[in-house]
Amino acid sequence: MSFNLAERIQRELNPAQREAVLHVQGPLLVLAGAGSGKTRILTYRMIHLIESGAAFPAEIFAVTFTNKAAREMKHRMEKLLEGTGIPANDLWVSTFHSSGAKILRMYGHHLGLQSGFSIYDDSDSQTLIKNCLEEAGVSDKVIAPKQVHYKIQAMKNEGLDPLEFKADSRNFAEKKMEPVIHAYERGLRRNNAVDFGDLLMKTLELFQKNPGLLERFQDQYRFFLIDEYQDTNGVQYKLLKLLASKYRNICVVGDEDQSIYRWRGADIRNILDFEKDYEGAKTVKLEENYRSTSHIIKASNHVIAHNTQRKAKTLFTNNEAGAPVEVHVLENDKEESHWVARRVRELLSSGVAPDEIAIFYRTHAQSRLLEDRLRADLIPYRIFGGVRFYDRAEVKNALAYLRAVANPQDDVSLSRIINVPARGIGKTSLEALRNFAWDRRVSLADTFELLGAGESDLPAAARKKFLQFAGMMQALRESAAKLPLREFYAMALDETGYLQSLRAEDNIEAQTRLENLQELASAIADYEARSEAPSLAGFLEEVALYTDMDRAQEDGAAVTMMTLHSAKGLEFHNVFLVGLEEELFPSIRGDAFEPDPDDIEEERRLCYVGMTRARKRLFMTSAHVRMVFGITKVRRLSRFVGELPEGEILLRDHAPSFQERTNAYNPDNYDSSYDGFEMTRGRSSFAGSKPPSSKSVDFSEFFGDGPAEDDGFPVGTKVRHPDYGVGVVLARQGARDSLKLSIKFSDVGTKKFLAKFAPLEKVT
Repeated sequence: MSFNLAERIQRELNPAQREAVLHVQGPLLVLAGAGSGKTRILTYRMIHLIESGAAFPAEIFAVTFTNKAAREMKHRMEKLLEGTGIPANDLWVSTFHSSGAKILRMYGHHLGLQSGFSIYDDSDSQTLIKNCLEEAGVSDKVIAPKQVHYKIQAMKNEGLDPLEFKADSRNFAEKKMEPVIHAYERGLRRNNAVDFGDLLMKTLELFQKNPGLLERFQDQYRFFLIDEYQDTNGVQYKLLKLLASKYRNICVVGDEDQSIYRWRGADIRNILDFEKDYEGAKTVKLEENYRSTSHIIKASNHVIAHNTQRKAKTLFTNNEAGAPVEVHVLENDKEESHWVARRVRELLSSGVAPDEIAIFYRTHAQSRLLEDRLRADLIPYRIFGGVRFYDRAEVKNALAYLRAVANPQDDVSLSRIINVPARGIGKTSLEALRNFAWDRRVSLADTFELLGAGESDLPAAARKKFLQFAGMMQALRESAAKLPLREFYAMALDETGYLQSLRAEDNIEAQTRLENLQELASAIADYEARSEAPSLAGFLEEVALYTDMDRAQEDGAAVTMMTLHSAKGLEFHNVFLVGLEEELFPSIRGDAFEPDPDDIEEERRLCYVGMTRARKRLFMTSAHVRMVFGITKVRRLSRFVGELPEGEILLRDHAPSFQERTNAYNPDNYDSSYDGFEMTRGRSSFAGSKPPSSKSVDFSEFFGDGPAEDDGFPVGTKVRHPDYGVGVVLARQGARDSLKLSIKFSDVGTKKFLAKFAPLEKVT
């Protein structure tokens, strides 16, 4: 070797790290706490295996979750092996899915895959699903392609063959999906293609069906190193267990306290049960944190200790104590954004570089107020892992509807939303309409009148769809002239079918889009409150100016803004963690009155991840009141703030007392379903009388959990189902055609139904 490895291991690694690196034979679990140097462990362990003669580079199989992490690991290995004559290229260092693709390229013919098979991305897969829906005679308004895609990938993440999928006969959506899922899988085979989920599921199938090939692979790769093991799903778990079963030289590195991707299929039990799965496994805990100050580490430990699904470990650091974790409770969400911007300015003025500052939030929608404030204060910022609020597709779609209403001649906006949601107006039909408009030198909107008068050679079916769209837009313009802007916006999203199409997708991405549309409602309400004469044109002008300013700040050093999920693996000197309120963070979705304990623990892990990204300063903020769905709601302080240790934090409540807040706000803007709270030394205690009932337009009717309509199924109603018997309506979500009911039956527990199709009979 070009350097003395033993000397460097002794000098550069702490005792626990050395123990992990020097272990050679047999299964090894490395519980690597936040900031404990796990990447160094993986690279030094590979070097030690090679130098000790335990393995050749070509016998090591290392996988991680991102291409960036794989490139970084391989780059470190190349640097360490430089000048040794040992070929770093022989190392297998890759992501799970890249590994699957590589194996299938070599051996996929055993499964009938031809050389040069295609790998479909999400867009390709959804196009194929849409074709399958059309062939099955199922409207994509009834079952969205994304909903089917989500179901298929969930099965493949568990190693289940979608061709064997059998629908629950009592589940309407599954019954519609079953033939589509089967047709999709046959379509992949017909097209000599695989999708993302196939890359691992088919690799598992390959080895299960070809024991000779499995044995050759096991003999070739005798040492497995797995990064971020807490994020593995069912099929990854099964594949690794199969490949490592012969020699059992598997080293997994991870931290169950940072398992935050359950919604993607990650199973925390994989790391928690490792010692059961691999008898005689050695466990090493890396508990020394090299990243953060002592105050940050102790505060983070105190929060995560409330979880039950974890191994016993406690992070510590030899770094300085630093500044206490600051917790600031602001009067409302606007004051929160003002306070954050003001504190950021102070940091910048003290010499802190913009790229040493990060703002984390639970949902994308929270960025809007923060962006507005940073922009107004001329503070450069960038959105990490996403796009700016007004540039998000669903927000641009909603704004395009508003622009097309305000300006019927806006061909760009009309073209954007004419088939959003899908109305069967394809590119060919739209191009024909554009040509028709061009020949007559008129706008697209003007062509609708000509079509209505019969002046067109367009096919009758296309002409009918265009005229239906034109009629809908005319009805929207008439409503816009009569309704307040907030009411019109909510009505427009409902009447166009855009909300229903997103709800039908029923996945995490669609939920995020709905949240962004909700936040746009809050932006409209904010504009109305500030404007002397609010109008649709005025709001659109304000948004247009904002987006121009957005684009002017792309270059140069900037404050980083991102969701907490995007923050995994990153670190910053100064971190702002905003929106520490119940229902927002922890984010409790669904209709359950009592949140799922597993959901709470995942949210707590997410909080822990956010806190441990901070090196020097950590600021946590909450708002007494926040605008949600366009109305102001009193908020409960997050339980995670109540779990912070008193000795490590500096708490300040900037807001007036509850009674002062109640008097200061127009009671018509309050929602009555929330209590006030008082602050007591870092704990939240709920108190105070309920604020007056809301008299404003309640946007939640359009986004879910709204007031009951006269549909015969208010909460508490007794109903009879032909299969389940008599039950009671516990909760409602959505409205009208998208109304979902949660009903508790004595024999089978709680079931959810789409009210429109459920065979329910009211029991009097």
